[in-house]
Amino acid sequence: MRCIVCGNESGTYQFCRSCYAKKEKGQIIKCQQCGKWHDKDELCSMQTSGSDDNFLYEAKTKLLSHTEQEFYSALKQTVPEGYSVFPQINLAAFVERTDNARYRNELFRNVDFLICGTSFEPKIAVEINDSTHNNQKRIERDKKVEAILEEAGIPLISLWTNYGVNYPYIKERIEKALTSPVERRRHFDKSENEEVENQEELKQSPDLSQKTVSETKKKGCYVATCVYGSYDCPQVWVLRRYRDKRLNQTWYGKLFIRLYYRFSPTLVALFGDTAVFQNMNRSILDRMVESLRRKGFEDSPYKD
Repeated sequence: MRCIVCGNESGTYQFCRSCYAKKEKGQIIKCQQCGKWHDKDELCSMQTSGSDDNFLYEAKTKLLSHTEQEFYSALKQTVPEGYSVFPQINLAAFVERTDNARYRNELFRNVDFLICGTSFEPKIAVEINDSTHNNQKRIERDKKVEAILEEAGIPLISLWTNYGVNYPYIKERIEKALTSPVERRRHFDKSENEEVENQEELKQSPDLSQKTVSETKKKGCYVATCVYGSYDCPQVWVLRRYRDKRLNQTWYGKLFIRLYYRFSPTLVALFGDTAVFQNMNRSILDRMVESLRRKGFEDSPYKD
């Protein structure tokens, strides 16, 4: 069962532990107008429904949830004097690529908070995690963000909501991150954005038959990446190995690879966000990956 407020797993109860505690404190109420449970300071759908339906965009009721506001307050009170805390900061605002890649989609992700020094230099990224971060796609996303920050030399602090807002603990984590030597680790090659650039190249060069298989095989597994949410995950590693070590060794396999990279980017662009596309291809790919694993194709990290 899922919590009727936040949608997180709640076992057999209407509320998850966090939302139940807020309800007991009066921070969450059952609205008399819309009949739903939400933060007491949040405008309900009945109060905002008067907006003109002709508008495609409208402002959110608030930038931070009640829980995020509590952590924001704790961070502001525990950072050293002169330091600043910024909420909902995009990676691209404080992380740069060192190559000349035209596309930087991997940086279009937010961290919950960024702690900056007295000259506004980025010091610490902070993520506030609830049970949704146990979702497989979210885990992959979090790993990607962590790797980017580690390579950039920016410490990441993850604080879990189920432990509550613990001021001494938060202060200890911040002090440790600020005083410990920064250790950068390399996670990416400078060709990391090749997949996205190749997708753009496909749009500009429809005659894929003129491209060699060696050029083609380095492109991303578009459908699998769309379905599993990451180009670097165990299932996609299996499929990439199969592509390079089996399909690319036969003329009909090479033909399939060419056709796949000719049409799959368009399919993903048109239908990738639909439930039908996701569910149908997930079922097919899951069975295929399991079969390939039994045949000896490993799901360990793979570079092609």
